[in-house]
Amino acid sequence: MTLGANLLDYAPRILIVDDEPSVRVFFEQILSEDGYYVVAVGTVRQALQAITDHAFELALVDLSLPDGDGLELLRQLRMDLPYLKILATSGFLVGTMPEVAMAAGATETLSKPTTGSDLRYAVFRLLEPSGQWCGAP
Repeated sequence: MTLGANLLDYAPRILIVDDEPSVRVFFEQILSEDGYYVVAVGTVRQALQAITDHAFELALVDLSLPDGDGLELLRQLRMDLPYLKILATSGFLVGTMPEVAMAAGATETLSKPTTGSDLRYAVFRLLEPSGQWCGAP
């Protein structure tokens, strides 16, 4: 067993659910480079399979998915995994949409497009209990 494999055993596990391949790759690259164990999928169906296969501390969920309602996925994740931190993402987080996402089960929201720094900051805030951010916002 290599040192890298041991580190993955302790890395926080993050599920990315986004139908846009470029967004999935961007999120996965940023978070993997930061040492998180990342599983990235593009559909509700794949997300539901991933949560049966892995334990996650955080899910980044796009609210617009090709095979189902992202808000319904938030509700299901919240019901099935009450401890899971959920970061709802969308390019349409305007008006009351952030409140709607929070009511559906999101812990926080993040508008897209976003920067690597904003993504890191949002993820860190959700996963680090001390809340002491050491990077540049």
